[in-house]
Amino acid sequence: PAGGTGGGEKPGEIATPDVRTIDDLVGLLGVGEEALAKALVYILDGRSLMILMTGNDQMNETKLRAVFGQGIRPSHPDDLKNMTGADAGSIGPVGIEGIQVYADKRLEGAAGLISGANRDGFHLKDIDLSRDVKIAGYYDFRTVRDGETCPKCDRALRIVKAIELGHIFKLGTKYSDAMHASFLNEAGKEKPIIMGSYGIGVERIIACHIEQNYDNFGIVWSKHISPFHVHLILVNSNNEKVVAVAESIYEKLGESLIDTLYDDRKEVSPGFKFKDADLLGMPLQVIVGEKNVANGKIEIKNRRTGGREIIEIGKVCAYVDKFLES
Repeated sequence: PAGGTGGGEKPGEIATPDVRTIDDLVGLLGVGEEALAKALVYILDGRSLMILMTGNDQMNETKLRAVFGQGIRPSHPDDLKNMTGADAGSIGPVGIEGIQVYADKRLEGAAGLISGANRDGFHLKDIDLSRDVKIAGYYDFRTVRDGETCPKCDRALRIVKAIELGHIFKLGTKYSDAMHASFLNEAGKEKPIIMGSYGIGVERIIACHIEQNYDNFGIVWSKHISPFHVHLILVNSNNEKVVAVAESIYEKLGESLIDTLYDDRKEVSPGFKFKDADLLGMPLQVIVGEKNVANGKIEIKNRRTGGREIIEIGKVCAYVDKFLES
């Protein structure tokens, strides 16, 4: 139990001026946060509910809605004074009227607790939930914290950011009942089809890939899912020979079924083109410039490694094919 077990004194009032947070209360009273019962007020179908949490534990909204449904919402701060007689930092469960009280499972059987006195600037100590408060139910409401011990394997839990790539969930018979979609079971009796939803999000795969593949300059696409395999960059758009070589490379790449993004913008400087190419992050950049073309060459840059090679103009398609197959 969070604050100890049974017996003890009846709740007594203590002055807690200027206390607004759990950390303020811990610092003022010199107690552990496990001895503190934080009260949160919610509205469900026009009636008020109070939910008690231990210390700095945070409410898990998904767990909350699993218990009470989607209609539950936090009370407005301006309404708390009318409901409880105090502002958010000083509300508590003892002596509260017209509000049903629930608590997180961590508080089940707890005594010796400290919570708000429903009077600004004051708290109550020595609260025994089984003695002093009528609890309507105990549920798992809290959000798990990083580093907590797993209840099944006793190892530390690790919380990481994630992106939902797909999901599977049971729809039951909600839609089959509405559409009269049924089947005959082995006894020949008509039953509604039990439905499920199975989804993979293409856009989510892209978002996930970008979150894991980028650098200071932009996206770094994998060749397996990149929008284009090659970013063809025309450096000198005022040089007819360079333009002709770039156009020829573009056509040959297309004939080889190599997806190519061609940057032939005339009013954009080479520096901006290179920055845009890094930002978009296609696997290979084929750079067609005056100096290399004069020697029958072009430059290829690997976006992921930053490595560069100078190769003969006629070997571009073979180079790209080998890169894609490797």
